[in-house]
Amino acid sequence: MTGTERKKKSREAAKAAGVARIEISLGKNEVSRLDELCKTRGGVRGPYSTDEYLSLLIHRDWKKLQQQLAELGTCSHCNDPLPEGCNGLFKGAITCWHTFKAKELAL
Repeated sequence: MTGTERKKKSREAAKAAGVARIEISLGKNEVSRLDELCKTRGGVRGPYSTDEYLSLLIHRDWKKLQQQLAELGTCSHCNDPLPEGCNGLFKGAITCWHTFKAKELAL
């Protein structure tokens, strides 16, 4: 099997498994920081690959978001379930969740 055939087979397997390829643009400082994070967070096992590290960040942030969403309850202004609530209809009202508290879900 040639290298081209192996690569094609690999891409087909990844696609069948639902793996998506995502391209991002990072500045020089971000690349440097990402390299350092991969090395340091990998510990004695060796550095994480960029894919591994970003996947880990996504899993950790997803877990954190799920915990935050579970704790929200309802808005004290409109009594609708959060984070949707009134969808910002009453934003600006001091008791509306969207006025101040919604920022807590942002990174």
